[in-house]
Amino acid sequence: MKTELARVFCAVLLFTGCLQPVSPAFAADAVSVKTVQPQLATLRKTTSQPATARAYYEAELYAKVAGYAGKLSVDIGDVVAVGQELLRIEVPEMEKAFERSVAEAVRVKADITRVQAAMQVSKALVQQAVADIQKGEAQVAADQSEFDRAIDLVKSGAVTPKVKDEAENRLRAARASLESMKENLNVTRARERAAAAEFTAAEAAATVAQKSMEEMKVMLEYSSIKAPFAGLVTQRSVDPGDLVRNPANSDGSREPLFTVSKVDVLRVTVPVPEKDAVWVGKNDAVEISFPAVPGEVFKSVVSRAAGRLDPMTRTMSVEIDLKNEKGRLIPGMYGNVVIIMQEKTGLVVPADAVRFNESGSESIVYVVKGGSAIAHVPVKIGMDDGHHIEILSGLTGGERIVTHMLNRLADGQAVKVLDN
Repeated sequence: MKTELARVFCAVLLFTGCLQPVSPAFAADAVSVKTVQPQLATLRKTTSQPATARAYYEAELYAKVAGYAGKLSVDIGDVVAVGQELLRIEVPEMEKAFERSVAEAVRVKADITRVQAAMQVSKALVQQAVADIQKGEAQVAADQSEFDRAIDLVKSGAVTPKVKDEAENRLRAARASLESMKENLNVTRARERAAAAEFTAAEAAATVAQKSMEEMKVMLEYSSIKAPFAGLVTQRSVDPGDLVRNPANSDGSREPLFTVSKVDVLRVTVPVPEKDAVWVGKNDAVEISFPAVPGEVFKSVVSRAAGRLDPMTRTMSVEIDLKNEKGRLIPGMYGNVVIIMQEKTGLVVPADAVRFNESGSESIVYVVKGGSAIAHVPVKIGMDDGHHIEILSGLTGGERIVTHMLNRLADGQAVKVLDN
């Protein structure tokens, strides 16, 4: 009976307008939310890492030859040009050895001249011996003819046998002389070959003497310590009169005589962690700051990257060439480098506005539809700089997106939009 009376009472209220039907969307209390609108913005993917500034080049200069420090031309802090002499090492014994090698080269050169003359003489003697043989052969032929004629005359009784004997003696003498000439030709040719061999030996000796002189000259040039490039003398450990030794021939623990650093351009080295190393590339923009130079940011680009991770630190070494014409920055300075690994303009929403469905397979945003109800809108996301996320597809830019919401909202759930 009581239930029936309650139904009659409610019907009366509905009929009189005192009770309205309740919408399913407002069956529970509406959740208050704040919204934002997607915006076009420039996103940057960056990494901020500690860095150290180093000299672009740094050369430690040692002595190649042993001697005593002579003229000292520079000191620490001096700017030097490429090839400028920093120190002259006194090596008098080496200078004398060089003079001796020069004299030896001159002597060997004179020997070559002498042997060349001897070769020319030998060649002339050979030619003369050949000519003598030709004359001797002609004389033998003439005496042979005279002897044959004498034989015929003796047979006919025109002359006495004595004439034949004299002709025969002259023929024998001519033949003996021809044999002597041939032997002389063999001797002169042997002398010519000996002269040629002596010339070859003299040339080899001259080459050895020349190379020895050049070697001594090179070693003597090592007595002058010169700057390998234009830069700044940042260290000196030698004084005039010091005994200078080649560290390779001593205990090897000696300090360099000088250290020369190229500081008009610095090499800023940055260890980039593994998670960021894959994004860093040549010519990426960088911003560098140094605590020693507060309030100033130096801009440059990535000059080179190692292309491998250090197995101990799991970082990749990245280098940045930083101009330093005024010398305000000093090698060894500690700094901080921000590398801009990616930069692009696109439609973005706050990072906390993007959520994932319960399975985690789909990214969604909460869009307020009709000003009072939630709609789950799938989106495709792009870059994420930690504050904003790029929306590649799914939004047009005119939507109202729920943000700063910790709890999940159901699709179709009633909400109350707060003023921002």
